[in-house]
Amino acid sequence: MTGVPEQALAMVLALAGALSYAIASVTQQRSAAALASGRPLEPALVLRLARSRPWLLGLVGVGVGFGLQAAALAFGRLVIVEPVFPLGLLLALVLAARAEGRRLERPEWAAATAAVAGLAAFLIAAEPSGGDRTAPATSLGLAAAGSVVAALACWLAAARVAAPRRALVLSIAGGVGAGVTDALTKTVATLLGTQRLGLFGDVRLYLLALVGLLTMTLQQNAYRAAGLAASLPAFVVLEPVVGSLLGLLIYHEQVGGGGLRITIEVLAVLAAVWGIARLANSVMAELARLATLAAIPPADSAA
Repeated sequence: MTGVPEQALAMVLALAGALSYAIASVTQQRSAAALASGRPLEPALVLRLARSRPWLLGLVGVGVGFGLQAAALAFGRLVIVEPVFPLGLLLALVLAARAEGRRLERPEWAAATAAVAGLAAFLIAAEPSGGDRTAPATSLGLAAAGSVVAALACWLAAARVAAPRRALVLSIAGGVGAGVTDALTKTVATLLGTQRLGLFGDVRLYLLALVGLLTMTLQQNAYRAAGLAASLPAFVVLEPVVGSLLGLLIYHEQVGGGGLRITIEVLAVLAAVWGIARLANSVMAELARLATLAAIPPADSAA
């Protein structure tokens, strides 16, 4: 079982990874949004984006964030590390707003704070303990299959809705995939220290590559559909929820029980869910307002 110093180091690494992901998300969303396409959903979008220098710079940030995240997961429990990742949400939203030439409104700040604070309260109340460093291939394979099913379902649903809602739906699938990716990363990062080249013979490495690529494709399509306030909140909150659940189920990590703790945990999760919904509704209302203004002809042409 990992000790307190290792868990503290894991949380620091997770925070650094979250900030790196936040900066990369803003860069990649702007590149994806600027890419024209005749199709609402594009499986090969990542290949087209790879021709963009800003997007590739964002990919470097993703790589740095993934490395920090992998190190954090190798040291720490999923139920400790996962809730740290959404702290990057606030930075990403601030950076995105500045890039769009606007300020976050008070309701957006309240919603983002509720999402992050809810997860933090859950972490404090849960008092995680125990757990294994690796999980069996069978359990991780089932989790990977679940993420593929979620991706297909959301992909089909996203093709039938407008762009802002499409971003939200795709981000739901992306968040599920990211949580499964984290569970796979924890095992692969741990095995890398012992198996080294032998890791290439382990199916869990290839499951990680598959789910990771699927998650990236979903999120880049979400970025192209709408702004970060629609495409990012569901992703960054579902990732730790799914990852933490997998930590409990397949890594056998434990959280504290009792009536008071369970009540706090439920309220914390509800606060996070409210924050997601409020942020998504806010951006969809703003996009609808801008679309309405764009559809109104100027006064001179109307005369």
